[in-house]
Amino acid sequence: MIPLEKFTIHSSRNPDRVRETLLEVVDPRQILPWDAKNSAKPYQGEIGDRAFQISRIISYRNSFLPLINGRITPEGTGSKIEISMILDPLVFIFMLVWLGMVGNMGILFLLATLGEGNFEPAALIPLGMFLFGFLLVFVGFKPEAAKAKKFLRELLEN
Repeated sequence: MIPLEKFTIHSSRNPDRVRETLLEVVDPRQILPWDAKNSAKPYQGEIGDRAFQISRIISYRNSFLPLINGRITPEGTGSKIEISMILDPLVFIFMLVWLGMVGNMGILFLLATLGEGNFEPAALIPLGMFLFGFLLVFVGFKPEAAKAKKFLRELLEN
């Protein structure tokens, strides 16, 4: 139920070449979001010797854009790149609190109206808000995660 993608890419490139390939498509992270939109590269973030944290540069607002964390390890003459995509921690905490409050309110309203013996359709509003918030997270996260996964596989697999 938590928006999370994990996958592994096996590359014939050694770890140093994988790092160089990533540097070709990743700009350093910009402090102001609108500065990144002028970049010719599709991603921004930090690339270390054996690890990276990047995100896609988009021209629109999406709070649910995945943060892409990767670890590069040698594997034979090539590399293994383990990647996980997660929500920004602040967005995750906000949505957890918001969904928790709305979900609890919905259950309490529903139990209260059913306990009185007269069902009120208005009691379903908080549950509808919960469903909307839940779907909003996945509609924002999953398509972006799929785009990033496809891009990284095409970039790094051989």
